[in-house]
Amino acid sequence: MKVSDAINSRRSMRVFKPDPVPLEDIEWMLTTASRAASNGNLQPWKVHVTAGETRRRLSATILAAIDAGEPDTREYDVYPKVFPQVYDTRRKTVGKQLYTLLGVMRGDEAGMNRQFRKNYDFFGAPVGLILCIDRGMGNGQWVDLGIFLDNLMLLAREKGLHTCAQAAFGRYQRVIRRELSLPEGQLVLCGLAVGYADPDEVPNNLITERAPLQDWVVWHS
Repeated sequence: MKVSDAINSRRSMRVFKPDPVPLEDIEWMLTTASRAASNGNLQPWKVHVTAGETRRRLSATILAAIDAGEPDTREYDVYPKVFPQVYDTRRKTVGKQLYTLLGVMRGDEAGMNRQFRKNYDFFGAPVGLILCIDRGMGNGQWVDLGIFLDNLMLLAREKGLHTCAQAAFGRYQRVIRRELSLPEGQLVLCGLAVGYADPDEVPNNLITERAPLQDWVVWHS
């Protein structure tokens, strides 16, 4: 697979088959992704791999904690507090597209909540990764971790796998830390669902638009 093929075929899948993923494929993805560019070669990523009963127990524990009123313990903002209009429009457009495909209409809070909860089951994927970073790291190391995450998603395509990166896991730091015995110094950045996705499933049909170059590129010559 060419790199461009991996990039163009990668998209966030939200329905996965139960088919098991060979853990040697996950190990290969992690090893290869660790060649990601890293300022000062700090390699700041920490990854916790869950599969089988451990993954199911993690999902069940998070959902039970939510039902019990566990507070949101996120430690970073996923979005800016105020959206410039262009970004707000993009965010709302993709949200409308997804929920329309799912048949969840505007104002259907129960339907939206049911769909959002599927994040914590990794959308049914057999493997769930939890990506962390040490709290003492700076903005540059967050960039490094983002490059590493992108490598993982592209390498998954080479293995015929799909993924979905999930910032939602950052909301329940304490629950995840307790369940996986994470060191206190590690901050949960996100989850990553990994598995075989059925492209015919309705939520997986969403292919988001990308802005044309003239909207975000300035040529200096």
